[in-house]
Amino acid sequence: MGSEGRKRVLIVDNNEYILGIFQDVLERVGFDTYTTWSGHEALALLESQEFDVLLVDDYLPDLHATDFLSRVGRQPIQPWIVVMQASTPTARHLRRYVSLGASAVVSKQHPIEVCNAVESCSADEPLAKLKQSA
Repeated sequence: MGSEGRKRVLIVDNNEYILGIFQDVLERVGFDTYTTWSGHEALALLESQEFDVLLVDDYLPDLHATDFLSRVGRQPIQPWIVVMQASTPTARHLRRYVSLGASAVVSKQHPIEVCNAVESCSADEPLAKLKQSA
């Protein structure tokens, strides 16, 4: 957990403006936030630190979203995952991302919806969920 028991959110988006919006909104409601535009950098951060929630855009310039989520799924400690899309998510997108471990798929055009999804995920467990051993 972050400072003073605050939940930690890693925000991954290739748009600096979007990163700033969600960083500001989530910090205002009590989260510690960390940002990156790079899928590869996000994977490195997930390997070295624990996050409660991963908020990730479905388009990353350096790594396909499905490949990124598959790699996140191989991490020993799993954050809750919220996938953001530029448009309203379709049923096909929802099925695909949920099958890769996402807890929610939301439109980033609606910051309140994104914030609610992050808050909902972070309320389920006090820390990132531990991956079940097979």
